[in-house]
Amino acid sequence: MVRDSISTGQAVAVEVVLTLQMVLCVFASTDSRQASGSPATVIAASMAVGHLIGIYFTGCSMNPARSFGPAVIVGKFTVHWIFWVGPLTGAVLASLIYNFILFPDTKTLAQRLAILKGTAEVEKVAGVEPQKRESESNSRDTEMESVG
Repeated sequence: MVRDSISTGQAVAVEVVLTLQMVLCVFASTDSRQASGSPATVIAASMAVGHLIGIYFTGCSMNPARSFGPAVIVGKFTVHWIFWVGPLTGAVLASLIYNFILFPDTKTLAQRLAILKGTAEVEKVAGVEPQKRESESNSRDTEMESVG
């Protein structure tokens, strides 16, 4: 439920910011390029701070599934859209900010599309094997020349 003194726009903004900070924390703490300790501890601290701040304004959903269950049980869906629009927007913004501004990846567009389609491993393996074979044939040629 949204507090009576909070407008729907403010409630959406609160959910966007809370979800954005949580998703950024998850990305940063689980990224293999970053040296970190325990991701679980950092994520739990982020969730706790988010809930402590956001519970006053919107009940702090930060996840559409977390607000869907109580809405079904209580049967109130009047402002339920806030708990879908806010977190989904915050998650998309966090992904864009992390992947393109904070820690951009040097992958080409074709590599990103391959990852999205799920064919990244196949292309990676296919791309590595011909180079190995070529280098093996070059080493065999030099061995043959030195023998002959």
